[in-house]
Amino acid sequence: MTDNIPNNAHAAHDAPPRTIRQAQQLLQEATVMEFATMDQRGFPNIVALTPLTLDRSLKHVLFYTDRDTTTIRNIAESPKASIYCFNERHHCSLGLQGYAGLISRDEVQDKYRADLTAYQQALAYTHPVFLRFTTIFVKVRYQDNVTFQKLLN
Repeated sequence: MTDNIPNNAHAAHDAPPRTIRQAQQLLQEATVMEFATMDQRGFPNIVALTPLTLDRSLKHVLFYTDRDTTTIRNIAESPKASIYCFNERHHCSLGLQGYAGLISRDEVQDKYRADLTAYQQALAYTHPVFLRFTTIFVKVRYQDNVTFQKLLN
């Protein structure tokens, strides 16, 4: 497998700790993320989802949504997904590629429900579900430079 890593990107092993901290901070501060899946026709389906703050890291992000959505249908067909968030003030963005899946009822813990924001609670979904996004690739941009790309194990 070949990677298309731009010349101005740092290799995974020499990514500056500051870049990792910036990516983690951007991820922690994001209140809305663009969540993309592929539809049956092979086109991207992009929605805005609000992540949970609980257990949020570059490796995993949890989301709350309704079971009866195009996003969930797409994930059932193919778990490949991407999430994206940005900070306009700092001119930086974070893109994550990976896999998404429903968290089973047995795995859903009270702490997940307790972590819902007032906005998420007000959505009053008919069939609420929690999604777990697992990252396999991270890309950080800072002021139009790709400062870090990494394929996670």
